[in-house]
Amino acid sequence: MTQHHWSAAGRLLDRDMPQGYLDDRTDIVSAQKHVVEARTTSTLIFRLGREWLSLPTDIFQEVADRRRVHKLPHRADGILSGLVNIRGELLPCVALDVLLGLDKSPETNRPRNQPSKEHLLVCNREAHKLAFFVSEVHGVHRFHPRDLKEVPATVAKAAATYTVGLLHWKDRIVGCLDAELLFYALNKAFA
Repeated sequence: MTQHHWSAAGRLLDRDMPQGYLDDRTDIVSAQKHVVEARTTSTLIFRLGREWLSLPTDIFQEVADRRRVHKLPHRADGILSGLVNIRGELLPCVALDVLLGLDKSPETNRPRNQPSKEHLLVCNREAHKLAFFVSEVHGVHRFHPRDLKEVPATVAKAAATYTVGLLHWKDRIVGCLDAELLFYALNKAFA
């Protein structure tokens, strides 16, 4: 650095603070901090058809854009939709709505020029990888297990089997799925 650069740097650092700077910084430092309560659960909330569901975040590897599903011969209309290519790796793509007994509801209210919110969720649980399509992904949400409500008997039997509780979120009811039971059922279906 030349002498000219040193003197310019010195003038920049020695100048007075802009008006209001100290007040702005004080407001930032004194603002209420968001504290995460101990023993909270982190979950990924997504929509499948009309139903809002969630699974623990630790099972997810990534949220990907829609991909082409490569159909498998002699496997029509079952839980296994086919295979999807995720970064050069072929993964089973499952129809979670079929497993859960949910109605298929196409996005009929979406204008034609509006892009679909559909995504592919890639799971990696104990080296068992799979993917499934969802209608929409909200994102990560934390809750305390005491906030879960019991699943009423009126919920569809298949969906209730895999649901550990219901969570109130943004004026909606989210079904929190049991990841262990879900993966057990999927592995059993592939056998």
